[in-house]
Amino acid sequence: MSGPGYRPYEPQSQLLSVADDLWIVDGPEVGYRFAGLTLPCPTRMTVVRIGGDLWLHSPTSVSAALKAQLDAIGTVAWLVAPNSFHYSHIAAWADAYPGAECHVSPDLMPRFIDLPRSALPLDETPPARWASALYQRQVDLGSFTETIFFHRPSATLIVTDLLQNFEADRVVNPVTRLILKVGGSIGPAGTTSIDIRLPAWRQRSRLRAVLDQLLAWAPRRIILSHGKCYDADIEAELRCAFRWAIG
Repeated sequence: MSGPGYRPYEPQSQLLSVADDLWIVDGPEVGYRFAGLTLPCPTRMTVVRIGGDLWLHSPTSVSAALKAQLDAIGTVAWLVAPNSFHYSHIAAWADAYPGAECHVSPDLMPRFIDLPRSALPLDETPPARWASALYQRQVDLGSFTETIFFHRPSATLIVTDLLQNFEADRVVNPVTRLILKVGGSIGPAGTTSIDIRLPAWRQRSRLRAVLDQLLAWAPRRIILSHGKCYDADIEAELRCAFRWAIG
């Protein structure tokens, strides 16, 4: 078996505490197809506990060991596929937790017709059961839709693909590193990857309005699905990340 294309974050597939009732799980690398190439992409799940219930954002691959860790801290109640691309493991988690609600990006609804329960489309309004802990804002860029979440108790933004921050020294192949840098995925000044930016160019005004909302929430950190998370200078990082849309 060949080695990883992106040096993984360790430990893998284990709950790591970020703040009270907030965890991340770094998962295995996936191959991301772009312009005929397969690019290495680290994965990350975010877990929020609300009361005794667990909210799983962009779930990574399911395993018995990870299930045991989750079961030890709460009851898995919600599975969230937050954008047009992050849905690969939702069905497997739904099989593992048939009582959990599946909330998916609205453009994904046709993909989930065989779940234990019908999928529910994400929108601008958080469901009542998680509204006490999470705000949300949907970004519809035409060919791509993502819902951004804000964990209120810890002032943490949870972003999927609208902001990526790959670490250059973790990308093993120098050619791949250059491609990711040109595409906007390499940090420390990470941004929205080019495959989302190009088709969304005419929808930039929508993202400008979302940025105003994100700044008004005054986040203290950002959890990313791909790459290094941010825990300082958050306003500057957001303005830098969405500079392509601000103009």
